[in-house]
Amino acid sequence: QPGNPKPRVFRAVASRGIVNRMGFNNHGAEAMAATLRSKGVARGNGALGIPLGISIGKSKVVELDRAVEDYLTSLRLLAPLADYVAVNVSSPNTPGLRGLQDGGALLALLKALVERAAGRLPLFVKIAPDLTEQQLDEVLAACLEAGVAGLIATNTTLARDGLDPAEQPLAAEAGGLSGAPLTLRAREVVGYLTGHTDLPVIASGGIMTPADAQAMFDLGAALVQLYTGFIYAGPALPARINAAT
Repeated sequence: QPGNPKPRVFRAVASRGIVNRMGFNNHGAEAMAATLRSKGVARGNGALGIPLGISIGKSKVVELDRAVEDYLTSLRLLAPLADYVAVNVSSPNTPGLRGLQDGGALLALLKALVERAAGRLPLFVKIAPDLTEQQLDEVLAACLEAGVAGLIATNTTLARDGLDPAEQPLAAEAGGLSGAPLTLRAREVVGYLTGHTDLPVIASGGIMTPADAQAMFDLGAALVQLYTGFIYAGPALPARINAAT
């Protein structure tokens, strides 16, 4: 926003409830590329009126030993259309995907993607809120060595802490938990990352109010993303956050 001393970028994606079982279900990178091209989208042309971030992840049917090839295929198809790409290695809805957060596997993947991007496209790594501090350190080491642009923290959680009693029957369902129960853990992860790296961190997870967004900025987050908060608070929430921060 012109004249705004603290510009913020928001990407709102609809979540389908407390326990998200949808995951990456979609028609694939080729279909997405065709849809975006039909709307005149190209990297940097502002055709949609907002920066476009595209999240890529391993397909469910692809084995882990072929994950790098799968990510590279998606990047090749979508890089010309995105303003940045989120390398999602943290969705709990794709079997085995979170194993790619392990230091060695993550480094190999990120090096391949950074080489393919060749400095033309920012790559952000989206991580889970369920990692230990040692695992976060391994992720940071891989991200720094590979040369990615930053991190997105966090994805949904496998934990079921903080559920409203009325929603306890949903706790046994498979999938990642999003929304208010994730707020405190997401802040912990964001605070740890900003305290241990100079890479920009995009905060996500449990941001339901302008105060939640301000807490992330106070922890050092550069930007915030809205998911479940966008559903419960409505499309005015980004404007309220900008006004409050």
